[in-house]
Amino acid sequence: MMQLICFSPRLLTEEGVEKQFVNTRYIDQLTERGFNTIQLTLNNPDINHILTLCDGFVVTGGTDLNPKTYNEVNEGLSYGVSDRLDEIDRHMIEHAVAMHKPLLGICRGHQSLNVFLGGSLHQDLGLLNEAHKRIKEGHIIHMNPHPYFAWQSHIEVNSYHHQAIKDLAPSLDVIGLHEDRTIEAVVHKTLPIFSVQWHPEITPEDSNSIIIFDAFAKLMAENKKG
Repeated sequence: MMQLICFSPRLLTEEGVEKQFVNTRYIDQLTERGFNTIQLTLNNPDINHILTLCDGFVVTGGTDLNPKTYNEVNEGLSYGVSDRLDEIDRHMIEHAVAMHKPLLGICRGHQSLNVFLGGSLHQDLGLLNEAHKRIKEGHIIHMNPHPYFAWQSHIEVNSYHHQAIKDLAPSLDVIGLHEDRTIEAVVHKTLPIFSVQWHPEITPEDSNSIIIFDAFAKLMAENKKG
């Protein structure tokens, strides 16, 4: 049976109408690799029933998490927070951990993974390093060897974030660091779960983006039911 990958929803409001969506660029990378995909939606009366149907998860980019999720106060540094989005990210991550299912986090998803496994965030990276916030491409990351990934010791990626991991969750290992020590990629110590701070879906033909989505597809295949 073909496996099903579920994507986190994100929100926008147009002419006073709220819309839930997932960027097609994420979806294409998984359908091209032979997976069925579905977008989770907010406010379901039994989210666990839906999560049980899913074989793997992608927690996508988006707006900032509410700092209360990591025991801090928002003093105007975290933008576009939505408790509903935080809650559905949390449900997805906790289900993946409990059921040992593959999960890929991207940008906000990278931050959500760290937060909901017990870590914290820098609410504004610019307060530590204004130069990091100005980088949009040509972002050099130092990569640690890991059996999931066949990338070089230094890779070049894009960068579209103003927040970053501060305290690393205990169950995660760092596999990618920017030159200023910003944590850019992590992997779970024991489970088929990993995340990156950049956006590989924006550059799908790049070899490093291919490595990421191929690694996730391999984890899905290794965790196939039955």
